[in-house]
Amino acid sequence: MGVATAAPLVPIEITLVDNNATFYGTFQSHNQKIVSNDYGIFMTHIRTRNESFTAQQWRLSRSTNGGESFTTVYEATHATNPPAIETDSQGNIYLVRGDFLDNNAYLYKFSPQNNFTQPTITTIPRVGADKYSMMIDEPNSRLFFFSKYDWFNVIGFDGSIQRTVRLHRDGDVADLVYPHLAMGAGGVLHLAWTSQKIGIYLYWDIHHMITPDGGATWKNLDGSTLRPRIVTDHNGPAQRITLDDEFESHTWLSNFMVKDGKVHFVYLAQAPANRQHYMRYNAQTGAREIDRQPDFKGDVLPLRGLDGFFASCSDQPGSPLYYVSFAVSTLGCLVCYDNGTTWNDFAWGGATFPGTYSIGGCREITDDGYILGSFTATGYNPERVYFFKINTNPPELTPTPTSTARPT
Repeated sequence: MGVATAAPLVPIEITLVDNNATFYGTFQSHNQKIVSNDYGIFMTHIRTRNESFTAQQWRLSRSTNGGESFTTVYEATHATNPPAIETDSQGNIYLVRGDFLDNNAYLYKFSPQNNFTQPTITTIPRVGADKYSMMIDEPNSRLFFFSKYDWFNVIGFDGSIQRTVRLHRDGDVADLVYPHLAMGAGGVLHLAWTSQKIGIYLYWDIHHMITPDGGATWKNLDGSTLRPRIVTDHNGPAQRITLDDEFESHTWLSNFMVKDGKVHFVYLAQAPANRQHYMRYNAQTGAREIDRQPDFKGDVLPLRGLDGFFASCSDQPGSPLYYVSFAVSTLGCLVCYDNGTTWNDFAWGGATFPGTYSIGGCREITDDGYILGSFTATGYNPERVYFFKINTNPPELTPTPTSTARPT
């Protein structure tokens, strides 16, 4: 069905990338799987898998026409999930995947000098988990990599391992399962994670901490010191984001971003009455300033789900902040012009899908003003992986789409 909104919405442009994919094609929003540079748009996904997840065919795809079509740049089969990717100002692509058979991770560097063929590959030992996150620090020519096995790594653009820290240890109740990374002002790296109750499928709580010096020291936002190895659950010293009455509910961090002195979080608490949280924290004091729940919506457009992502222009202070997720079975996007205080409806996908899973996207808006993302549409057997883009500077707004037709 259509959505009645307070104002016309920007249409979301959607492109089919793969119509023969697995249900886990774009697995979750805890890392970045799509980037843009002067040489095109690049995205990763899983195409096929075996039942034990030990042989999953993954692809790096490229578009040179603004996302209208994609071609396969590289593909291989490993015990892995969709690789996380970054790009630098020279157009290099850095791709990292874990391997949960040999317990290593692998960094692939693709160069425009050879048209992104024949990557150099570096082994990152002992960190080959099925959940991992990566963040680029271009001013210092390095990458940060963190996996659920608790190892934090600093890796040079040349593949050299500059620092390895065993950062966490399991709590009495829960252990770390989904890691997230985000960059703040002045090169301060923010790390957050979702924990899982030991021995039970229950996402227990969410925590956050920072390092101002590339992993040499760690702190909470209020300045209190954290010394590895840090207990991962509520019994540890790291700042907890989830609420006191949410321990027995699934609480899963969809995404977080640091912008203009604030840290923004979105997570779903699957309590008997679901709570969709948007939270804002002061990056200098650690104080929680906003908690919008049990709904996160703009004028009328409600976004709800485990997955979603923030996008912004990090080099433009005061620029809008966007959040993209699903409104039931259709893509939706909210915009904020005051750094988290108020949110408005912005974009609407129009077409509906029989099922949706694992929406994620690029944290940086492209130079020509587009939000980029991907998701898996389910219920087709095999499933379908889609790319989408949202114009943040549309020439004019069009009426809200009301079509319910499924894409062909």
